[in-house]
Amino acid sequence: MLFLILFLAACAPTPTPAPTIIPATATVTQTAIPPTPTSTIIPTATATITPSPTPIPCYLTESVCVEDGHFLLERPISDEYTNTIQPGYRYGSTINGEREPHHGVEFINASGTPVFAAADGRVVFAEEDKAGIYSYWPGFYGNLVVIEHDFAELGEPLYTLYAHLSVIGVAEGDLLKAGQQIGEVGWTGRAIGSHLHFEVRLGGLGYGDTRNPELWLKPLDDQSGGVAVTLINASGQVRQVPVNVDHVQDGESALKWVASLPAYAPETVPVGIDNAWQESHAIGDLPAGSYRLSFSYAGQYWERFVDVHPQKVTVVKFVIQE
Repeated sequence: MLFLILFLAACAPTPTPAPTIIPATATVTQTAIPPTPTSTIIPTATATITPSPTPIPCYLTESVCVEDGHFLLERPISDEYTNTIQPGYRYGSTINGEREPHHGVEFINASGTPVFAAADGRVVFAEEDKAGIYSYWPGFYGNLVVIEHDFAELGEPLYTLYAHLSVIGVAEGDLLKAGQQIGEVGWTGRAIGSHLHFEVRLGGLGYGDTRNPELWLKPLDDQSGGVAVTLINASGQVRQVPVNVDHVQDGESALKWVASLPAYAPETVPVGIDNAWQESHAIGDLPAGSYRLSFSYAGQYWERFVDVHPQKVTVVKFVIQE
């Protein structure tokens, strides 16, 4: 039996030791694959990226922003008279369909009240608007003065229009200084009562080049600002809904009504809107502080509390999901 065991053992093949795979693989990994050269690539790529000279305005990505205003213009009526904007017929309003969409604002004053240039400029028109050059209707503005202003920061001309004057005190080509008298309040043309109709036009003198004067006239004091509202649906269509403005006093439970802002009326040639803000409602001369903006639409109530800052415009965007 012992002989048989020894014989079988002598005949069996000698086992081959298993290769040492794991250490060999680890060695190859360490020597064959060089480390990723992140230390040289990332700094180079970063160094070639330069910031945009015109960053995206925050009101395109945020629902509420605070922006520098365009407050470049003096009041065309002095503080000895009524130099506040008449709230019943704001820019873009039709007074519930009773009038043409308003391309300017009104300063209600007696006939003969002095009217002043809102900024340095050159007179480009100073006569009765018989031909209807600046609107669709002959004689619409009555006695009219148009001044061209050159503000370098705008990159395009700005125009101011002074309509329904009883007296024109300047001539085409005259060079004016801000605050220089150009005429007197009246009710010539298609005026209803004695007042100054005041417009701002940017880039051109077309009827659609108007801008809301409340966003261009300097506030009545250095502690006031303005609000520009965009109220649209998800497709970007403006909703014709009045926006209520309430001043928050001593907490949200104490509110003082300020205004009901009509949406800019649609028409064949709509009133112009700000190049950047694309607003549908606006108001100026708001004392700095907190305000509630609210409206009702399609059976729902919407509100937002915002802050108004001195010499700034608070830009607010509502997007309604219909």
